[in-house]
Amino acid sequence: MALPGFVQAQTAQIIGTVIDSTSKSPVVGAYVAVTKTTPDAKPEYVTTDVNGKFAITVTQETYRVKISYLSYKDSQKTVHVAGNVQDAGTFLLTEAVANLNEVKVIGAVTPMEQKGDTTQFNAAAFKTNPDATTEDLIQKMPGITVTNGTVTAHGETVNRVLVDGKPFFGDDAALTLKSLPAEIVDKIEVFDKLSDQAQFTGFDDGSGQKTINIVTKSNRKVGQFGKVFAGYGLDDRYQAGGNVSFFDKNQRISIIGLTNNINQQNFSSQDLLGVSGNSGGGNRGGGGSAGNFLVGQQSGLTGTNSFGLNYANKFGEKVDVTGSYFFNRTSNNNFQTTNEDYYGKQLYKETNNSGSTNINHRLNFRVEYAIDKKNMLIFTPRLSFQNNQSGTLKNGLTNLGDGTPLNSTDIDRSSKNNGYNFTNDLLFRHAFEKKGRTLSFNFNTQINDKDGSGKLYSKNLYFSNLEVPGDTIDQRSYTSSNAVVLGGNFVYTEPISSTGQLQFNYGLTVSNSNSDKETYNNTRIDEEAYTQLDTLLSNSFDNRYTTNRAGLSYRYRKNNWSANLGMDFQNTGLYSEQLSPVMGKVDQSFTNFLPNLMVTYRSKEGTQFRTFFRSSTNQPSISQLQNVVDNSNPLSLTAGNPDLKQEYRSNLNMRYSIAGANRPFSLNAMIFLTQINNAIVNSTFIAQELTTLPSGIVLEKGAKLTAPINVDGSWNARTLITYGKPVSKIKLNVNLTSGFNYVRSPGMINNIANFSNTYTYSQGVVLSSNVSENLDFTASYSGNYNVVRNSIQPNLNNNYYTSSISARVNWIFGKGFVVASDINNQSYRGLGAGFNQNFTLWNASVGKKFLKNNAGELKLTVFDILKQNNSIARNVTETYVQDVTSRVLTQYAMLTFTYTLRNFGKMPTRNNSERRREGFDGQGGFPGGGRGPGGPGSF
Repeated sequence: MALPGFVQAQTAQIIGTVIDSTSKSPVVGAYVAVTKTTPDAKPEYVTTDVNGKFAITVTQETYRVKISYLSYKDSQKTVHVAGNVQDAGTFLLTEAVANLNEVKVIGAVTPMEQKGDTTQFNAAAFKTNPDATTEDLIQKMPGITVTNGTVTAHGETVNRVLVDGKPFFGDDAALTLKSLPAEIVDKIEVFDKLSDQAQFTGFDDGSGQKTINIVTKSNRKVGQFGKVFAGYGLDDRYQAGGNVSFFDKNQRISIIGLTNNINQQNFSSQDLLGVSGNSGGGNRGGGGSAGNFLVGQQSGLTGTNSFGLNYANKFGEKVDVTGSYFFNRTSNNNFQTTNEDYYGKQLYKETNNSGSTNINHRLNFRVEYAIDKKNMLIFTPRLSFQNNQSGTLKNGLTNLGDGTPLNSTDIDRSSKNNGYNFTNDLLFRHAFEKKGRTLSFNFNTQINDKDGSGKLYSKNLYFSNLEVPGDTIDQRSYTSSNAVVLGGNFVYTEPISSTGQLQFNYGLTVSNSNSDKETYNNTRIDEEAYTQLDTLLSNSFDNRYTTNRAGLSYRYRKNNWSANLGMDFQNTGLYSEQLSPVMGKVDQSFTNFLPNLMVTYRSKEGTQFRTFFRSSTNQPSISQLQNVVDNSNPLSLTAGNPDLKQEYRSNLNMRYSIAGANRPFSLNAMIFLTQINNAIVNSTFIAQELTTLPSGIVLEKGAKLTAPINVDGSWNARTLITYGKPVSKIKLNVNLTSGFNYVRSPGMINNIANFSNTYTYSQGVVLSSNVSENLDFTASYSGNYNVVRNSIQPNLNNNYYTSSISARVNWIFGKGFVVASDINNQSYRGLGAGFNQNFTLWNASVGKKFLKNNAGELKLTVFDILKQNNSIARNVTETYVQDVTSRVLTQYAMLTFTYTLRNFGKMPTRNNSERRREGFDGQGGFPGGGRGPGGPGSF
């Protein structure tokens, strides 16, 4: 018998399914309002997932469940909750607005709402022209930008784009957004997608990715759509390609193709094996910044040939398959000029004429097999093959700070690289009868292999060396590297109360890698005879990491609050062995405690506050550990460091957001803090005189050797505020962005510590039209004021400013006439003589739509009308400040024909078994696009 004051209402769940009454397809993103039948009770809200399902935690009472969705009539039921799970059954939604000759009657639409951890944008609130892509659509949404192929949402790079919760062309976010027309989009969901294992348990394991899920309209899930185009212009400029998708219930097939020589590129970093070696300034060694080069598009002039195929389908009630194949071939030519200032000690100037051809094949596959309601397997293999050939003609000159010349080099270099990368992840998940008790096993494999060869011919002059005023290098080099990583972990969760849950986890990872480089000198003058092994530039190196990690976490959830608190213990063993030309060993062990904490508050009105702290380690790569010199630029050598330790990172993220149906605006405020102990950074030695290093390498006066080292004191602090509001009176969407970024980068120059401190203040505004589908325009401004301070040479502290002002318009008028124009002004101030620039890129086109339903369009486009196109960039590192100018595409005109395919139909009626969840949700979880309440392991 329960005593008064100690009676606690027992929690339960209401689950249900919402489908279209005509097509019998799931209704994704419908609003579910659950309200007690008592007087003055307030509703609680959830939304349906990609399968039209919902689940909400309640107490055992009587409720009114109401389903609402744009252009549908409301549907509601009264549900009495008696057990742990009460199935409300199926809600059939009937369209409330009939379409007559394409005239749509749509009321006011809430642009943005916060649904748990997911920010949801309603596409109907953002008007675009009939030919717009999903990329055009999302750039009107607050906090989302697309720059040079990189998609950013709320200050973080978007790594994945899903379509109705399923992968689409692997992890290539930009490619997915360009391939789908805006008209099929119902909602855009932005969230941090957990790993499959973490989504199941509900405990964040830190491996989540910023993700966009494209929710398609219910009446666009069956049909064929896409477009094909071809154009030719002056200076033999051309483009051709297209994309076609076939959607038929669960089966979806998409085909894309592209060929052009006008710098339209659609590849990800997986396509760029060997490309980083072509960047201006040569290899930077150590920590380097090659990763930055792999983000977005290549500079210079690029020709692209690509083809892709995406497939998704369900087989029966248990198997869900998605897969894609993508081929990409790019040919790039670039001419760059580079200035590097080593904080007043010396100046380096370089001209670089390079060309490269890169070929890539990518295959992605995912199979979900629901063994039964309690057990599931997920199999995710990925495979890519790459081939790269490149050649570079380079001239470099080094001067002292006063202009006195030290040395120069003329380089003719070429290379060939072939490689493949295979990854596989196998996950087994089991849910026990007791809700919240789960067990999962994960096994992952990674294999990569790379082989390469290179030719180097350089003539070097040393103006300060009277005895040896110059030399010639004529070499061939051969490299190979491979790595095998095997890992596994298991996770067990156990509920300990109605609000608390424990997680136990253990993982083991073993990584074995080796790298070999052999360099041969030409021993004859009159002919090629590369038989002499250069032991100073050759090396064989093996490396093994073994990591054991065990942890305990506690999860709490009650009302509007949830929290995770955990601690992992990690032991890492590093064993490295140099096999040639001399023997050497490194045997180290690292022990770390890795705490993590997450606290989230969500109000029913849409306000959310989240604090997230996580610590982690980062291991040096084999190239950073391998003690072999790269002399591809004899004036700027690089090498590895076998004594490197692992980095220890601490990350703190805080986010506050306001969005909801009752608010006329949306606001996001974020703070990101990162602190690194034992940060892997560059140490640069600049020879003040002829110097022979302990390794035997000879550095002429002014030559540099850069290698990675471990240094404490690396910081990165970033704040970002985004504010969006539709102004209905003038039919505009207004988006404001304000941010501040602080980077403290430690480094070493001639064994003297230098701390480069960069402060960046940014401001942006975007005005986008909401007038009509026939008139679409956007105007934007973004500015960055940068303050650079360094500890070695305060007199070289620098302030510089960059700004971009853009405007774009697309107007359809009369009987299918189209006028489009975009203009962008770039301004750079404070970079120094020859680099301060102010230029405007203006493109415009006129066209005419014709054929049935205006499916055809003939368009004349002029690129760079003012002949001012330019490309400059400033990079601030811990050892130098770099300014780079690159070759750009010049003015041309092109005539293009485009045909648009739109053929949508209704889905045939399906029986109840076909409408059931064809995946794993035996406990009422939310797999697929969003995180939902945490999956079957939630409580």
